[in-house]
Amino acid sequence: MRNRFQFCLKTVLAILFLIAIAGAETDWRKYGWQIFDNAGEGRSIAMGNVGIADVSLNSALWNPAIVSINSSTKMSYGHQSRFAGIIQSNFLSFPFYSKSKKPISLIILHESVGKIPKTSNLLLDWGADGVPNTGDAGENNGILDEGERLNNDKISYFNQHQIGLQLSTSIELFNYEVGISLRSLVHTLGENWGSGIGFDVGIIRSYWKNNYVGFALRNLIPALMVWDSGLIELTKPQLSTGMSQKIAFQKLNIEITILGDLLINISDESLNDDFNIGTNGGNFRLGTEIIYNDKINVRLGRNQYGYIATGIGLDWNNFQINYGYQLNSNTTDFGSTHVLSFDINPKWLKTLIKNI
Repeated sequence: MRNRFQFCLKTVLAILFLIAIAGAETDWRKYGWQIFDNAGEGRSIAMGNVGIADVSLNSALWNPAIVSINSSTKMSYGHQSRFAGIIQSNFLSFPFYSKSKKPISLIILHESVGKIPKTSNLLLDWGADGVPNTGDAGENNGILDEGERLNNDKISYFNQHQIGLQLSTSIELFNYEVGISLRSLVHTLGENWGSGIGFDVGIIRSYWKNNYVGFALRNLIPALMVWDSGLIELTKPQLSTGMSQKIAFQKLNIEITILGDLLINISDESLNDDFNIGTNGGNFRLGTEIIYNDKINVRLGRNQYGYIATGIGLDWNNFQINYGYQLNSNTTDFGSTHVLSFDINPKWLKTLIKNI
């Protein structure tokens, strides 16, 4: 009975999806779900968000197959300030197990931009002489001509908020870890709002000692975003592959992990691409982590937008603090990104509180 119910529910959802696509205005967007691309805590940001084959639990954000490999029970919280403090975002993740003992990862994201100026209907369309009702050239043509200006007294402000959720799980299948993620997004922009849903799949496997190779397909079904205006935004799939390799120097108590990702935006080229394959645009991410004595972590990375990042982490087994710094531009106009995050064992925290 339960299986029949699930089948009927999935069928109804699929029919509703097709009806929505057929009966509303649709638009293909590349950056509608960017909150999931920019998300991360101190460790991942410092390593350029390279995560397709990274066995950190938070890397399930990019490859859901990682959920079964990582045995961490720590909760993670990170706060991120980007573009000189204009954009503020928060990251929260924690693992748990279902009744059937399947590992599950829940990630909650929040991003906000405050005091965005609203400049519509501010034009004093008085022509080149700047005086109303003289009938000179340019008056009331709806274009900002030389000599015209905006009425600063009428400028108003609005805010943007995004809340994203991702639920991931994975199983072992034919010696591969296979994972799936369900993503949801609520986006408010001034008085307007929209909500959406997306699906990701991924696999990961180790082919030799201290190695992992992963593949992920984001937006297996084009991610759907429905706005209160009736507009439907769709996001095209993205195919990713990555590899990680850990090298241990036991006499020095040092471990070095080297990671790399390739991202292919299917039928979606742009000027920011690192390479192109036909009509498909591509980018790459690189990252490395140096761990000394299992306590001190030094990181360096390059994300898919070409931004360089670095950071440091300190580990006390049940508690870890991470800091990441990302330079957002070669100029100082866009500022930089600062990320501070904490990983904590909830059982240890509960015991600590009881003993206070």
